[in-house]
Amino acid sequence: MINGVAPLRFSPKVAVNHGIDTLRVTRLYLHAARLLYRTYDATICVSNKLKEEVERKLRIGCAVISLPLKLETYRPAKPEDRDDLVVHIGTRPVKNPQISIEAIKSLRRRGLPIKLVIVGAPTTVPKEDGIEERFGVSEKEKLDLLCRAKALILPSSYEALPYVVLEAMACGTPPVVSTAVPEEVVINGYNGLRVHTLDPRDYAAALERLLTDQELWLKLSRNGREFVKQFNYIEIANKYINLIKSLYGR
Repeated sequence: MINGVAPLRFSPKVAVNHGIDTLRVTRLYLHAARLLYRTYDATICVSNKLKEEVERKLRIGCAVISLPLKLETYRPAKPEDRDDLVVHIGTRPVKNPQISIEAIKSLRRRGLPIKLVIVGAPTTVPKEDGIEERFGVSEKEKLDLLCRAKALILPSSYEALPYVVLEAMACGTPPVVSTAVPEEVVINGYNGLRVHTLDPRDYAAALERLLTDQELWLKLSRNGREFVKQFNYIEIANKYINLIKSLYGR
């Protein structure tokens, strides 16, 4: 089993596709990927949205097995112990950190005492009041931030299945996301909020609604923690074991 695809001689071979950024792939990439994927015995996609993309772009069949979570490693802070903090993870252009920055600046101008922490590789984003960048943080530090924050903001241009959204929900931290995030992961008004544009003002409005409505925050937090139980790593591992057994039985 391999994440992605590469020339391999042994069999059975299982490829796991974590995403195709359809905004960036070239014809050459698609041609090479189609040839390589067809040498595999099975291809797994991490979401139904990605399955549709893979079948359309690569013209190969794809089964869906989601990403796994070890839920006992997450330690959500109580609502009253949380910081006035929103977390944005990822600084590549597709993650649109500038949208998060502008949204938080707007909220601070309105008097909301909220702070944004951006986690990822170093950027050239200008320093602003209430905006903190943290680079090279450990996994433990990242999870601590998520479990103490009041929201995750993810205004991405493309996502297949963003692991950080699952982690945020495991932390009881409601996500505010773009429509690039699959609807099967974030159900608007149930376990998070979906924003249908890439306009910072719309993200600011969604965050303001979330941060000023305690009943809504508690509902999304509670539902998110319940929702991610389906991604328990034991359940996911068993799906892979059953797949590999079926391939050996051919």
